[in-house]
Amino acid sequence: MDVPSSPAYPSWKDLDSPTLGFDADSSLTVECINNLSLCLLYSGKMREAVREMESLIRKDPCEYLTEGMAFNLCTLYELGSDGEECTKRKKRLQRVAKRFFLHDIGVESFRLN
Repeated sequence: MDVPSSPAYPSWKDLDSPTLGFDADSSLTVECINNLSLCLLYSGKMREAVREMESLIRKDPCEYLTEGMAFNLCTLYELGSDGEECTKRKKRLQRVAKRFFLHDIGVESFRLN
């Protein structure tokens, strides 16, 4: 049975964005992608979770590479890569943060210890 959507809320069938329409407010985009990535991880799609997060960071590192995003992405790197590859990916992410002067991201977010 199809339930008509309210004018205030789109139907779930109309939502083709992983951010479910919240990308109109960029402050919610990081949270939406973080949540989507967590769902993908629990669904056994860790590589897809990493791709979603990395593609958002590539889109605009200054806007989307936050402390939480760095921490969560580095955690995914740890879960899905061997030691050497994991460290390489974390250091690459840290270099992106440095290149774009994202000083508000603490070194502990990159989990390099």
